[in-house]
Amino acid sequence: MRFLAPGFLHLAWLLVIPVALYLYRRQARRVQVSTLLFFKVLAREHQESAWLRKLKRWLSLLMTLLIFLALMLALGRPIWSGLGEEGELVVVVDRSASMGAKDASGETRLEAGVKLLKGRLASVPESVAVTVIAGDARGEVVLSRSRNRRECLRVLEGLETRPVEGSRDAVWRVARPMREMVTGSGLWWVTDEVGGELGEGGEGVVWLGVGLREMVNVGVTGFQVRALPLERERLEGFLQVSAASGNAGAVTAKVEVTVGGRLVHLREVEMAPGKSVALSLPIEGGRGQVVEARVTTEGDCLAWDDGVVARLPSGQALRVAWYAEEADPFTELAFQSLVDAGRVEMVRGNVAAFPPREEPDVYVFENWLPEVWPEGRAVIALRPPRSLGPLEVAALPGGGVPHSGVRVVRGEHPVLHRVTASRVAVTQSGVLGLGRGLEALWMAGDEVLLAAGEVSEGQRVVVGAFTPARSEQLTMLPAFPLVLGNALFWCGEESVLRRGLAVTRTGEMLELGGRAEWTWWDGTAFQTGVETEAGWAEVDRIGTWVAEDGRTGMTLLASAKETEVPIVLEGERPAGGAANGAVTKVSAGPGWTVVKWLLVGLLVLLLGESFLFHRRAVY
Repeated sequence: MRFLAPGFLHLAWLLVIPVALYLYRRQARRVQVSTLLFFKVLAREHQESAWLRKLKRWLSLLMTLLIFLALMLALGRPIWSGLGEEGELVVVVDRSASMGAKDASGETRLEAGVKLLKGRLASVPESVAVTVIAGDARGEVVLSRSRNRRECLRVLEGLETRPVEGSRDAVWRVARPMREMVTGSGLWWVTDEVGGELGEGGEGVVWLGVGLREMVNVGVTGFQVRALPLERERLEGFLQVSAASGNAGAVTAKVEVTVGGRLVHLREVEMAPGKSVALSLPIEGGRGQVVEARVTTEGDCLAWDDGVVARLPSGQALRVAWYAEEADPFTELAFQSLVDAGRVEMVRGNVAAFPPREEPDVYVFENWLPEVWPEGRAVIALRPPRSLGPLEVAALPGGGVPHSGVRVVRGEHPVLHRVTASRVAVTQSGVLGLGRGLEALWMAGDEVLLAAGEVSEGQRVVVGAFTPARSEQLTMLPAFPLVLGNALFWCGEESVLRRGLAVTRTGEMLELGGRAEWTWWDGTAFQTGVETEAGWAEVDRIGTWVAEDGRTGMTLLASAKETEVPIVLEGERPAGGAANGAVTKVSAGPGWTVVKWLLVGLLVLLLGESFLFHRRAVY
């Protein structure tokens, strides 16, 4: 037996009182009376032996002590232990973004789920330990194996929805070990999306669905601030707006975009259920200004997906590391013009010291290749001497093969932007093969002279199989420096943008490392404030931040899963358990708790003591 409130056990000193009263008995006094007739009649009616009277007094003392003891133990709230497995209950409460959806009365799905749990927990014996797990992108144990119902209810009432995409698998990885700690424990899962497979050990889960019967929701499912191709000084905002498939019909949403507090775009879009609209919006503003986008729809039930915040990235030069053996003088001249314009930071690397300590945005290899292909950074390979990684090259002997003209295969490719190749004559330096995402841009007959593409994991690669110094007229035309400049900016534009504005999904970990200024969407309006974060922290807001060291970034929900607010169909019942609101039994040892048995025993003792005192005159 264990006690939930052992502090009351100190009341055991009260047992001294009835013992002291029993030991202290008043001595009989002699009193003169006029006659003994009345007392003789009483003696005949209550005639009993001395040992019986003594036994009754001991019995009265024992019952008095038992009354005090039963009261003290009942206040200590004992529970059974050591009599087989105790039942336990694990409660998982979904607090992902979609649980913030409101019904017609303004009640969120989380509030409805907590109300449902309160009613069900009232039927669970207090001897059952309850574990509460809050789930979104991961599971968090907010209450562990507690038998204190007040504490359990307080924890449930303190839960709040977060703008985070839910992951049932991640939550189950936390809930399953808690459930398996005690054999036969129950598991209740409160969510707006019931049913589904949980994998091994997921049998017998009771799904408590709190989905909406009807709803309207439109939200932002994609957002990005990006530079226009090869025009790095101009920015545009990509915005994807989606309507939930549960909408009753087509809806009209209003899209507002502000830059630095100034309204720059106002659009109205009409969407059928389950459809999306993609908007490309030119953005003009100073670097570092805040961009706020908000979607407003009449009757919208979910506010978390209605707003996004970003910051215009600051202008940063492209960082290029150039490694060459026998560098072409015309290549060096073209690069120098870009450096003088302040658009490129060029570092001439030593091939013997490759790779560098700090990775650039773009690697340029001229007439040389490293031993191992660099992953994760864009590469421009000029006159590669051999095959490596995605490059399939066979160098030509001697000075190469001259070609009087080139044929443009893909003139719309960004690398050939504004490049005129009508008078270009080149000298081929190697036989170039296409593979792993590369596509031909220039060809001479059947030979590929210039190719570009995205290889593994989005790595951009440009390869040129010609020698500028030996190419007739090529160095005298603007085509060659244009091709090099376009190739640099096309390869490095994504890297520069990521470096200027890091994007983090809500629910992931973010290292701020100090004081950070935030602008965020709180579900109703955009807020601005300065907060201090120490080390790594989980992102639980939609917004943009600026750290003390100058780093900037944005946090984004943009989840089609959360925008697709689940609805409950007529006649639908949660899988794996009873219907919504039904009560299931949880094993709790004996049918009655110890406290109830003690209270019943206390009542019996009181009745027995009363009978002895009033009917048998035992005192």
